[in-house]
Amino acid sequence: MRLTGKVAVVTGVKSGIGLATAGRFAAEGAAVVLTDREDASAEARMLVESGATAVFIRADPFDAAQVAELVGQVQSEFGRIDVLVNNAIPNTAISADGLARVGLSGALLWTKAAILAMSSGGGAIVNVSSELTLVGSPNTEAVSRTRAMLLDATRSLAAEHAGHRIRVNSLCPGVIATQRFEESVAVVPDPAALRKTLEDRTLLGRLGRPEEVAAACTYLASGDSSYMTGSVLILDGGWSTL
Repeated sequence: MRLTGKVAVVTGVKSGIGLATAGRFAAEGAAVVLTDREDASAEARMLVESGATAVFIRADPFDAAQVAELVGQVQSEFGRIDVLVNNAIPNTAISADGLARVGLSGALLWTKAAILAMSSGGGAIVNVSSELTLVGSPNTEAVSRTRAMLLDATRSLAAEHAGHRIRVNSLCPGVIATQRFEESVAVVPDPAALRKTLEDRTLLGRLGRPEEVAAACTYLASGDSSYMTGSVLILDGGWSTL
């Protein structure tokens, strides 16, 4: 119960990493605010039925007005924010450059809004990024560049707000077998071959699981990482070492 008494906001919770993280935070004792552009009220209700304190607030995570309104609601209901997990990604229908730019601006929107709700009591911010922050891959230049910018922003924010006892860290997962991943693989000509190629790129010979990313988020959000800020935690099965 490493997050007992904490108020945590997790973005992008409809499925995958965000949903797994919200569930893990709830199990660790946090009051969890789930937010997504899609309706995740059923997911929040499941947490409540399991005995957790959880609420879903629908918002576009890349709209400044909606982000500010949501943070205000959280402050009204819970008094503060202790933990923020920036996990939401933009609608993939936009271009790669647009996807990258909006993703970066969205994380910064949430961070700046949440810091105002944390400044009196400190807190922890986890920016969920990608192994593309650290390694190259074909046809990912725009995304890789923006992930690197997010890491730079993470370090700058960590330095700026250390005096307020706010820690800011970046988590870089490799390929994670989320629902979104499975759907994208299913439409390629040979899904099994693609999956094997991705698995073989890792030292551990498999893809990651959302629950493993959630465990890493819990570490960065809790006092277990109390001497860690401005850092990057890599969770890629060894992909980036090859």
